[in-house]
Amino acid sequence: MNKKTKLILATMTLAFSVFAFSGCSNSDKGNESATSDIKTIESKEVKENIEKSDWIIVDTRENDAFNGWKLDNVSRGGHIKGATDFSAAWLKVDNKDKDTTLDKVLETKGISKDKNIVLYDGNGKDAAEVANYLSNKGYSNLYIYDIKDWAQDSNNPMEAYENYEMLVPSSWVKDLIDGKHPETYDGKDYKVFEVSWGKEQDSPSYLKDGHIPGAIHINTDDIEKGPLWNRVSDEELEKFAVANGITKDTTTVLYGDDSMAAFRVVTILKYMGVEDVRILNGGTNKWVKAGYELEKTANKPVPVKSFGAKVPANKNYIVDLDMAKDIINDKKNSKLVDIRSWEEFIGETSGYDYIKTKGRPAGCVWGHAGTDAQSLQDYRNIDNTMRNKDEIINMWNEWGITPDQRLAFYCGTGWRAAEVLYYADVIGVKNIALYDGGWNEWSGNTGNEPNPIETGDPVKVK
Repeated sequence: MNKKTKLILATMTLAFSVFAFSGCSNSDKGNESATSDIKTIESKEVKENIEKSDWIIVDTRENDAFNGWKLDNVSRGGHIKGATDFSAAWLKVDNKDKDTTLDKVLETKGISKDKNIVLYDGNGKDAAEVANYLSNKGYSNLYIYDIKDWAQDSNNPMEAYENYEMLVPSSWVKDLIDGKHPETYDGKDYKVFEVSWGKEQDSPSYLKDGHIPGAIHINTDDIEKGPLWNRVSDEELEKFAVANGITKDTTTVLYGDDSMAAFRVVTILKYMGVEDVRILNGGTNKWVKAGYELEKTANKPVPVKSFGAKVPANKNYIVDLDMAKDIINDKKNSKLVDIRSWEEFIGETSGYDYIKTKGRPAGCVWGHAGTDAQSLQDYRNIDNTMRNKDEIINMWNEWGITPDQRLAFYCGTGWRAAEVLYYADVIGVKNIALYDGGWNEWSGNTGNEPNPIETGDPVKVK
């Protein structure tokens, strides 16, 4: 451990002691006892214990660092191989159910009181915050570690997601618009877009609440239309791109107040052939939490002459009804994955006031989602960043979904499924697509005869 790290840790230990003795309540006295269990640990000890069942290594940094970004001057991106995550940022989320949610997170990740828990960071703050949180909950055997020491030795295994650059931290976007050259950026023309439903004057997340400086508004009505709410024609998509100054070579950064709309649009941009697409991980809230300013003036796009490629250049990224049927019929090598709530999947509700039929395509499998047609909690951390790869794959494995299969994701009209498709892309799953028509099309809601439908719990049905 370097001298700077030791000094930081010594300062934190002193701060904990001062805090404990300065208060007068019973809860403060409990903190004094708990914080005395927080220790420091060296790389040698981490290596000796990392594979032991009674030890767990926890990354407490921002989710972006865990995914692969080099933040806080750490020499290598990603996380210690085998580590799980519990970000200090989650402790600052304003959520009435935060305590219950975080208790479930601890349980899911196996962060239990009977284990030795190594908490690491790169900024000298995050690990201490999580350690204090856990100690106040009665956890002992807590150790603080500096990831910089681990990263400096190339023999120490670290893991980053294959396409981590597709999800960017707010600091990356700030550097981009400030004219810097952030990690993985090739210096080409870039555009930043705020994505939500409605025209810019009707979008509270664009003009009323404010947007990232320089960002242009995209209305989702520009890329999809009813009654199917499928993407518009390839010709219309090309006109949309040209009007917004997007070519196949434009570095395109999208975000939103809730980023689901941005994932919907970015999936279509990838289908069209835009080669460098990015999503701000965690949306507008992450920009604000980082202390960056918003602006409330509208920015107008500057059109380009041409998109620069025949649309779609990445045709297989989105599939339609016939291909969805082929995927269902290829049971050995393929899965049509339902990204809707359990209640939608088993047919208790359609999830939409304009879709009457309930159920699911016969032969599909459940891929998890959230509690209703607008949520995706099973794939997001409490701060709306992407959940970690191992937990996503574990969810899939429950239903026989594996990354080596051909996977097509669908939901009601393509929004939730687009987000999961993008996450699958980030973690490096290869043969993936969005079934654009989703339940809206399959159920016959658009006037065609409905396709084969199932209801009920498939385990009980069998």
